[in-house]
Amino acid sequence: MKKTFYSVFVFLLLLSFCGFSKEIIFSQKYVEELVKSQIKREYHDNVKVDSVNCFVYKPFKVDSKDISVDLRVPPLSPDAYATININSNHILQRTYNAIAYIEWRVPVVVAKKLITRGQIITKNDIKSTVKYIRFVPQNLVVSKHQVIGATALQNIGIGEPIRTSMISMVPIIRYGDIVRVIYDNGYIRITTKAKAMQNGYLGKFVRLQPLDNPKTFIVGKVVDKDTVLISPNSY
Repeated sequence: MKKTFYSVFVFLLLLSFCGFSKEIIFSQKYVEELVKSQIKREYHDNVKVDSVNCFVYKPFKVDSKDISVDLRVPPLSPDAYATININSNHILQRTYNAIAYIEWRVPVVVAKKLITRGQIITKNDIKSTVKYIRFVPQNLVVSKHQVIGATALQNIGIGEPIRTSMISMVPIIRYGDIVRVIYDNGYIRITTKAKAMQNGYLGKFVRLQPLDNPKTFIVGKVVDKDTVLISPNSY
């Protein structure tokens, strides 16, 4: 019975959106579904509605074509605002204001496993995903490249979205350090020594000066605190 009522209710909403006239019962429940439908039409799956707050003192009958909705959704705001106007012969009769409590669909980087304070984060510790978040932090990390090689400033729980305030990019190779350089193209493997010409971060590229040929410069990826890899698969 409830399912049948809901189907009829949604059908009536669609009629009103398509410009068809139909007498409906204007109630708090109707406003909630009306606002949800309007947000769905405009924002699709990018916004999820948790609830709608609107007070209708007493339900009444009204023609669906006399109802209009003005929706205002500030970017990444946790609230959406709707003004529902009821007109008669193009004259405004009543106005209702509603607030929708919403969540935004945002790309995030989360911890795949528990990351402890002081730990250097690798690609195996994190993953990219999408979450619905009501209060979207301004410092939310959206790319794994922002995290790999960083040091955790606090414990980060499994599935917890990572923010820039949780991490610090600390170089594990510093300018002037002598490091081991491995060249590996899958067929040939050569090991040599080089001087770091800049600070190097885990998983990032660093500029080096070979000790046996100080007039040239090479670039490789930092794999640990004293090793840099040069490989076609690194790029």
